[in-house]
Amino acid sequence: MQKLSGFFVALLLGGCAFFGNEERMSRLEEGSTDKTTVPAGLDRPQFVELMPIPEIEDPRGLAGSEFELRPPEPLSTRYGVDQIVIKRLDDEQWVFLDIPPAVVWPKVIQFWEANNLDVESADPADGILISRWLSARGGDAETAFQSIREASVYRNTQDVNLHQFKLRLEPGVRQGSTEVYLEQRQVSASAPYRLDAMAWKGVSDSEEMETEVLRGLAYYLGENINQGTMSMMASNLVEGRTRLIPDRSKPELRYRLDFNRAWSTVGSALENAGVTVNDIDRTSQRYYVNYVPYSQKKPGFFRRLMGGGKKAQEAKDSYEVQLEDDAGEVLVTVFQRGELADGLVAERLLKVIKEYSI
Repeated sequence: MQKLSGFFVALLLGGCAFFGNEERMSRLEEGSTDKTTVPAGLDRPQFVELMPIPEIEDPRGLAGSEFELRPPEPLSTRYGVDQIVIKRLDDEQWVFLDIPPAVVWPKVIQFWEANNLDVESADPADGILISRWLSARGGDAETAFQSIREASVYRNTQDVNLHQFKLRLEPGVRQGSTEVYLEQRQVSASAPYRLDAMAWKGVSDSEEMETEVLRGLAYYLGENINQGTMSMMASNLVEGRTRLIPDRSKPELRYRLDFNRAWSTVGSALENAGVTVNDIDRTSQRYYVNYVPYSQKKPGFFRRLMGGGKKAQEAKDSYEVQLEDDAGEVLVTVFQRGELADGLVAERLLKVIKEYSI
């Protein structure tokens, strides 16, 4: 019985060569095989390369060089599904979620339905949702929104306003995140307006009402975002507004934002990532920071002593993060003592900024 078992083990171990796979493996190592030739007189189908080998891009210029592979840098972040916040910059505010738009869209619709915000039009492909004109009791924003939720106010009642809401859902600055904006407008129910002829102004008539609805939306999403499915129609809202372009000498981080938003985003990202900001110069559009790459170890005592001490080491770790407008985008690059920083170090720092951008 043992001899018989040994025979089957030998057969299995030699299976590749037995069935001719050894020859196939050698062909794979040598490259692709010749294309099949169809004899004359037979149909000639269009052959498609099922596994094309793409051209290798080498923006860092590493081809032919030797380098040591180290463990990847951690992409840890304090943001997650449980972190849904209302962000504000100047007169603009929005709900930020570290969740893809295709997951957020169905929950926005459910929030609309749960709060009696009757829908006039919905376009998930563009992320636009508009309510009908809704009757609301006069008074503060909380009272007005509560009366809309209860659907207890009629137009012929005294002290009634009509409200309409336009929600815009966009891909966030971070890849896979979402930003939700809201515009509100209102008129008196007794005023002789042609509601169908009114145009959206781009800003809310009542910032307090906008804030109240956004606060309710943020709370609802925090309670319900983990339940349900995603919207296939909103799945095209995936293009983030940040992209990192690697390069051997000058890697770039680009934001599709206005300059004020990009400036604030970079500052918040540096703070959230724990990168020390030594100085800020808005005139020259630079952040002066101390940054030590993850894979770069701090020198020991004697090395610091021979190298000039703590101040000399801090000078080596000092970088300038430069922002500038460029072709409708905001370009972020890294310098050190007025010159372009080492390409790999600069790329690591830009990755950190990108990861913590919201």
